[in-house]
Amino acid sequence: MRIKSYSIPTFILVLIISFLLIVVLSILAPVFFPIDLGATKLTARLLPPSFMEGGKAEFFLGTDNLGRDFMIRLFYGTRNSLFIAFAGLVISAVLGTLLGVLTGLYKGLLDSIVSFLVDVKLSIPSLIISIVCASVFGSSKLIMILIIGLTGYPSFTRLARGQTIQLKEANFMESSRALGASKLRIVFEHVLSNISSPMIVHATMKISSFILLESSLSFLGLGIQPPDVSLGLMVSAGRDYLISSWWLSIIPSVVIVLIVVQVSMIGDWLRDQMDPKLKNS
Repeated sequence: MRIKSYSIPTFILVLIISFLLIVVLSILAPVFFPIDLGATKLTARLLPPSFMEGGKAEFFLGTDNLGRDFMIRLFYGTRNSLFIAFAGLVISAVLGTLLGVLTGLYKGLLDSIVSFLVDVKLSIPSLIISIVCASVFGSSKLIMILIIGLTGYPSFTRLARGQTIQLKEANFMESSRALGASKLRIVFEHVLSNISSPMIVHATMKISSFILLESSLSFLGLGIQPPDVSLGLMVSAGRDYLISSWWLSIIPSVVIVLIVVQVSMIGDWLRDQMDPKLKNS
């Protein structure tokens, strides 16, 4: 099997490295900063960042309304937001791809039911469904992951189904069936291997929408709950202090935008590289 090699532009390489740096720092936040997220220090509340007048060197990005180190909480918040978004992505990608391949290969009742459910879901905004589900079932991390996973799978199902239908009538598929290949071998050796590129690109581009969905739910108070923290919750908690302590909302908002832009641009580049139609146009 020949592995394709891609030349990575400097700008995209910088984006990839910076995104990986954010991911690594957020993952290792409990190792570098083992703190109690519920601990407060009211004598140090609402201190500005150290590079502003009145700031202290020990609090590089200042403190929040309860005197907690804002930079450390930013790392923890990024960690939770990324974890929920990536875990939801895994569920939606696996479930959506599985349903798409099955309905693409085997027409019938299953295809009709799944296609109907996908059409219904795509007609309703994910945020509305997520708000209703979070209100009914609660707002734990597990619930958030399941909400993102189960609201995000239809786009994967539709893409995988379309790709599978195209492959179903290909000559190499007919040859494989004639040679007595099992259905399981056909799925793994021919279908999944050939649809992997578009599915990977789609997953890369969906992660940004999942991050925004988690941040939106947390901002509305339906996501991560205090004393735990997420980027959306930090934006929500700081909105009452925008005039006097703007960094409480602006900095986590900038981090959300930065991550979404990074992932979106990396996804665009992957799409251009993996889609032969775009490369030849």
